[in-house]
Amino acid sequence: MEVLRGRRVVVTGSGRGIGKEIAMAMATEGAAVVVTARSENQVEQTVAAIRSAGGQAHAVVCDISDDDSVVRLAEESKRLLGGGVDTLINNAGVYKAARFMDHDLADWDWILGVNVVSTVRVCRAFLPDMLGFDRSRMIFLASIAGKKGSFGQAAYNASKHAQIALTRCMAIEYGRTSLRVNAICPGFTMTDLIDVEGLAAIRGTDMDQTWSEIEAASTIGRTVRLDEIAALAVYLASPSADGINGQSIAIDGGILDV
Repeated sequence: MEVLRGRRVVVTGSGRGIGKEIAMAMATEGAAVVVTARSENQVEQTVAAIRSAGGQAHAVVCDISDDDSVVRLAEESKRLLGGGVDTLINNAGVYKAARFMDHDLADWDWILGVNVVSTVRVCRAFLPDMLGFDRSRMIFLASIAGKKGSFGQAAYNASKHAQIALTRCMAIEYGRTSLRVNAICPGFTMTDLIDVEGLAAIRGTDMDQTWSEIEAASTIGRTVRLDEIAALAVYLASPSADGINGQSIAIDGGILDV
């Protein structure tokens, strides 16, 4: 059964990594998906993969840090999907590992600008249409970094704490509407986003040891897979999740206290 048949979905940052996996999973479950990122080549590759598997997908290049680009994304998505977007996956983000005093203010501007301000920009562009549906979803790809402290990740963690706060506040404001707002909080995953080399340098270990320590921190002895994260996104987008609102759900293999 395709639990998302008829849904119109936008996944930001879906040219690669977690976003790509989520876009493909949404399409597999029957949704029509707009794949968007800054790289035209990456979004076209994701769209091709979805279509080759029999899914519906469209490519829109977008830089979420640019007002005009986000306006165009909203307009093009509505045109390509044949109606307003009812499911928005806020996945696009950036990461940089550094000790607190080694992050200059430009780093803070960049990380908070993309992970927080630009995400707000996207939400504002899509929210008015989303409030007009019988069922709509806004899902943030936050992180367990938004639930705890981490060595060498002050700026990134601050941005993810902000995303979780945004999730809770929007859920309160719009909880009596059809909109449900939740966040997915993965642990470390092996994607291009994570700067393992940078983490190793500030920890004084090599990359293999650093990754082994990351995996050992999990109760299941490994990091979570991209398909596991995507499955959670599909569930939160489905009718089965109508009663879930304002939650930041950890999917980290048990790194956080259970």
